[in-house]
Amino acid sequence: MTDQDDRAEELRAIAERLGLHFNDLRLLDRALTHASVSGDHDKSAPHYEALEFLGDAALNLAVSHCLFRQAPERTPGEYSRMRAAVVNRRSLARLARQLGLGEAVRLGKGEERAGGRLRDALLEDCLEAVVGAVYLDQGWQAVVEFVQRLFSEEMERAQSIGQWLDYKSKLQHVCQARHHTLPKFVVVRSAGPDHRKEFEVEVILNGRPAGRGIGTSKKEAEQRAARAALENEQ
Repeated sequence: MTDQDDRAEELRAIAERLGLHFNDLRLLDRALTHASVSGDHDKSAPHYEALEFLGDAALNLAVSHCLFRQAPERTPGEYSRMRAAVVNRRSLARLARQLGLGEAVRLGKGEERAGGRLRDALLEDCLEAVVGAVYLDQGWQAVVEFVQRLFSEEMERAQSIGQWLDYKSKLQHVCQARHHTLPKFVVVRSAGPDHRKEFEVEVILNGRPAGRGIGTSKKEAEQRAARAALENEQ
């Protein structure tokens, strides 16, 4: 068996692990080839950088598409925060490791000696390049299905964790939708030593008090006041 046959077999195993069937295995090979390979061999050897550029855009759009479909009626700010919770270096590198992409990536000798296949940045790039390869090989719908399958836990977690809700932004959005003036946040009390300060904030809507919140920072107190106002407005 030649090196080429070995590589093809390795790529088919990776594709099966990804739940994909590539029409053109050369795209997957390119997605798993680092630029350093061209330094050791053919200077024109294709590598993943262009695919990573394409895959980055496709991945962000696919995650946005899935989040919008799964959680309608959220604010743009909420969608942005949910997407950031799903698409980030840590989550992409972790998934790439689980899929064994690091073991399959082709590296130049220098990059190999430097431990390149263990670096989060390289693993993130490889996974994005794979998404780009899926897009070119099978089209948009295949990307959406692949992303939905691969990131299902991350997307579910992003929707369920309350910390992703920015109550202040949501209150501003509600006010704009109802043609009210924007809310005004006023510190009505602060107490305690500097290292254990407590703030109480009141939110004013259309000249009237609408809710109060207490926190160890002004920002936390404002969020709690906004949440109280939203509950009172329901």
